[in-house]
Amino acid sequence: MLRGLPSETFGARAIDLGIQLSDSASIGTGNMTGHAVGSANSFRHSWSRAVRIWAPYAWLALLIVLIGVLGLIHNFRPRQLVESWINIHALFGLLLCCLVLARYQRCIKLSPSMLTTEIHELSRHLSRFVYLSLYLVVGLRQVISIIDSTWHGGAVDFNFFDERFRNGPDTKVFDPNNDCQLLLASGLFVLVIVRVLAFRLWLRSVERLAITTAVVQGNLNRALRD
Repeated sequence: MLRGLPSETFGARAIDLGIQLSDSASIGTGNMTGHAVGSANSFRHSWSRAVRIWAPYAWLALLIVLIGVLGLIHNFRPRQLVESWINIHALFGLLLCCLVLARYQRCIKLSPSMLTTEIHELSRHLSRFVYLSLYLVVGLRQVISIIDSTWHGGAVDFNFFDERFRNGPDTKVFDPNNDCQLLLASGLFVLVIVRVLAFRLWLRSVERLAITTAVVQGNLNRALRD
């Protein structure tokens, strides 16, 4: 079949076929490159958005843990500087309360009409912030105590409530000068606030349910009368 064709025609068709194949390959490569670039841009946008959302919480949580640890270290210069302005345990509770309220407002903004199960989940979510903060403060304080005892060659003390348990059964239950008890009291206060916020949301959900039920019942009664 190729013998009957002039050499110029055959060469032109071969060139056209090569150009078409080259264009197809270029288009396919361009589509793959564009898809890869779009995926990278989408991932970069999602990552930057997540950083913008969580960065304030992370910095506030870091500050809370730092203040909590300072509240458990006696005769420390930074603690004395803070307490010249405000009680360090009150500051810990205030910052922890601010973290919980900020997260609460964020969740309410995303889901203004929560169901009962969602309210319980939000309460557990906020409570985990409080528990995690207390765990980190206590854990870091114990690590500092171990490092200090090891560095100075003293005995390592793992008793968190050392003053309360060593003074015998005559010791009063709550000592306002005990840093450990004040730390836990601050955390307990924030947990009470979490429960109050959850109860407030539950009351709102009950009110919405009552209003919806009344509207539906009214529509049903009008339909029956008609």
